[in-house]
Formats: sequence, C-alpha cells, structure tokens
Amino acid sequence: MVEHKLKIKSEHFSAVINKTKTAEIRCNDRNYQVGDILILNEIDENGVFTGNNCVVIVTHVLDDNQYLQTGYVMLSFHICK
Repeated sequence: MVEHKLKIKSEHFSAVINKTKTAEIRCNDRNYQVGDILILNEIDENGVFTGNNCVVIVTHVLDDNQYLQTGYVMLSFHICK
C-alpha cells in the first residue's frame, strides 16, 4: 500500500465527495495498485489549493490499452471513513 497525494479539480472533487464519481483516469506514472491510498487535494479553476481534501482507497486498477491510451489507468475507488 502506497499513499499518493494528488490534485483534483473542484468539479470532480465535489462528485467524489457526493459519491457520484467512483473512478478516475490517471497517467500511471506512480504504478498504482489495489489498496493504495489517494489523498485528493481540491484545486480551483486557477490551480490553487482550496484546503479541502478527501482520502480514498483504490479498489480496482484497469490497465488495458484497448480502452485507454497507453500509459494511463482507470482507478476505481471508495471514500475511506
């Protein structure tokens, strides 16, 4: 299990908090694995941190070039309590 600190735009952050967004497509430059913890730090439209964050755990990693551009993965996750 690895902890990753990531930026996320406000519009997507809100959807994660509301539990309507449960997956994220990311460049796999960190070798994401099931069980990894993502600390999602909200940024506004200017790229400035808002101070809001949430913690999610990766439940599935889709790494399939048939569906995604090479080097990208889809991370399914749920919010940690």
